[in-house]
Amino acid sequence: MKLCLHIDPSRTRAWHRTLIQRLADHNDIELCLSRAVEQPLAKAIEVYMEFETRLYIKAETAGASRLGFDRLDLPLLGNDAVDMVIDLAGDDACPESAMQIQLLFDGKTGEDAAIASLFGNNGLPQVALRDLKNDKILASALPSGELAAGVVGGLDQLYARVITLLDAFLHHPQRFAAPLQKTDSFMPGPMSLVKRAAKSVLRETVMKVYRILFHASHWRVGWRWVDDQDVWNRQDLSGEKWQILEDPGHNFYADPFPLFWKGKHYLFFEDLNQYEQKGILSVIEFDETGPTGPAQPCLIEDFHLSYPFFIEEEDELYMIPETSNNREIALYRADKFPFGWKKKHVLISDIDAADVTISRWDGKYWMFCVTRDGAGGYSDCLSLFHADHLLGPWQAHAQNPVLIDRATARPAGNMVQKNGKLWRPVQDCSLSYGAELALCEVTRLDESGFEQIVHKKLAPDAAWPGRKLHSLNRAGQLEVIDGAVLRPKWQKLRPWFDRKYSPQ
Repeated sequence: MKLCLHIDPSRTRAWHRTLIQRLADHNDIELCLSRAVEQPLAKAIEVYMEFETRLYIKAETAGASRLGFDRLDLPLLGNDAVDMVIDLAGDDACPESAMQIQLLFDGKTGEDAAIASLFGNNGLPQVALRDLKNDKILASALPSGELAAGVVGGLDQLYARVITLLDAFLHHPQRFAAPLQKTDSFMPGPMSLVKRAAKSVLRETVMKVYRILFHASHWRVGWRWVDDQDVWNRQDLSGEKWQILEDPGHNFYADPFPLFWKGKHYLFFEDLNQYEQKGILSVIEFDETGPTGPAQPCLIEDFHLSYPFFIEEEDELYMIPETSNNREIALYRADKFPFGWKKKHVLISDIDAADVTISRWDGKYWMFCVTRDGAGGYSDCLSLFHADHLLGPWQAHAQNPVLIDRATARPAGNMVQKNGKLWRPVQDCSLSYGAELALCEVTRLDESGFEQIVHKKLAPDAAWPGRKLHSLNRAGQLEVIDGAVLRPKWQKLRPWFDRKYSPQ
């Protein structure tokens, strides 16, 4: 297939070159370029973006960086016919071809639409691919921007997922397409940019003070005993009062996974020291009164650990913790339960995957996880793998990532089978990472497709106050959730905040 990329030379950026390098890996694609009508970015916007690049020292700006058109190193389109044109400029002047694909940001064409959306504080815009000749949306993505710093950082995260979507679409054109999202956003004028720059400097100063006074992202675990009135049945957080799992203050607890094993309840979770910023896994045994003692480390590696998912196979208990920093998905088994966990088998290697959750469904093992495609956010790409046996071999789903959606991609705990239907809790990262939960019904799960429906959204409330609601799990009668709260570094202030975030 001969494919032409229609690009504005005055708007050429590093992400265009990254896209070309990715598409060059398709053995059946021959690439060329088309020069769009030059419509340079307004000078005031360029100056502001340069200011942001200097302000946000840690911002990843590779994708948004300017690049000369000639450095794309592709031939220009001649008189030969092409099979497909992808319009990345939005000037309504792309060359004729059998198929014309237009890139949309919140329903509008061109880079200005993406930048305006980011200036409008609407979050990263929806990305969509439209078939121009048939006026049909072919694929869509809703990127996450956890790592975005300012408009420049937002552009970088956005372009990373444009690459992901285009690559996935060309591999497998029959993709899920969400309804087109449209927002009215406008480019700011010079005075608005000056005000925004001043606010950005002030915000950075406030954040520096915040980091001095508070631990960043302090997560805590809630637990309770339930029968049939759990969250899945009630569809809310009310009912039996949530109890807080006490932590030492400088450690946070997150990703709780309860386990009912040989007649006893256990709770495994991520245990992260705020000063070291590396997670280990800890465990507490529960009896009818609650925790029987303090948290005890049960698995420590040289890399960060979290999300201790459990699965039983032929009377053996296995754990699959998040090991994305080690670029693998591995099975662990305990030599002396609940301690002594050792790696026994690597299921998938060379992968940046988090929150691995497995369910047996329709005669197969299905693995759900979020994967990071080299750059961009880490909560928007849902990838599936399937196998006939737990130990594999595991096969990637034909449409991976089957979903690019910050609101419904990332797993938030064990999947549930109820009345012949498969359900999954997901993290809704629309507002921020781990901000809310959604309860989804999987309506299609096979080797060529995946679909789900959101039935309920849950957010922190009086029953579970705080800034975020991050995961949901149950084993036996022990139900658990977690979320984030403000945690002051000054110990004397902690009781006031503990009262403020006390469940009702």
